[in-house]
Amino acid sequence: MNIRRVTVGKTPGDRYNRGMRRRILTLLLFMITILVSTDRAVAQSGEVMIEPGPLVWDSASGTGVFPVFFTNDVAIVGFQFDVILDSPTGVLDEACCGVAGSLGYDIGSGSTTILGFSITLTPIPPVPTPQTLVEVTISTTDGLPYDGTICLEAPVFSDLNANAIPTTIGPCWDGGSQFRRGDCNTDQTFNLADVIFQLAFLFTAGPASSCQDACDTNDDGSENLGDAVYSLAALFSGGPSPVAPGPVNCGMDASVDSLDCESYFNCN
Repeated sequence: MNIRRVTVGKTPGDRYNRGMRRRILTLLLFMITILVSTDRAVAQSGEVMIEPGPLVWDSASGTGVFPVFFTNDVAIVGFQFDVILDSPTGVLDEACCGVAGSLGYDIGSGSTTILGFSITLTPIPPVPTPQTLVEVTISTTDGLPYDGTICLEAPVFSDLNANAIPTTIGPCWDGGSQFRRGDCNTDQTFNLADVIFQLAFLFTAGPASSCQDACDTNDDGSENLGDAVYSLAALFSGGPSPVAPGPVNCGMDASVDSLDCESYFNCN
């Protein structure tokens, strides 16, 4: 028996239908992507994040100042939050300045609460990267540098329609990492001895500092010869002073890097 094999050709209509199916599937995927993106945008809109920044202590005045960092994706016209000082000697003095101050906000403080609002309803626009909302000044009842933690609690932020904005609070600030930048040997003084200490560590197997951040005088995130050169220029040839918190006042490293300050007892 002879069996004939019949090959069915692909007609232009078949190719058209397959092309249409691909277009429809592509369109559906595109619409799903848009819907998912829109849903995520709605879920993420209208949020504020606040977090206490590093405290810089001024021994001469017996006060310290720390920023309250924030980000937001919706305009703000009023805010309040509590500042919690866990050391019994800590005292909340005042708040000012920052983005709120630059926009003319009335900023007040009580024993624990910071309050800011705009009589003219001037909005604080969305800020995608951390900026300083206000600067908070604290002191201590014994006149010594504050050695506790600083936390923010009970935030209330309002939008232009007087609606509460969901707010996330960042981690507390821990005063244990305060240091004076440039004081590599941690003797409370920035001088040639710090440079000698650092060069010995770098080139002659000398001991490491207990506070690497203090040795990173140019705050580039690493301890190397550049820091010693920077220190010498600051000490003897009119170069810029070590980067904040500097060699005089205690404070924390506001930069994100791999260096740490395991112990620096002279700020407590």
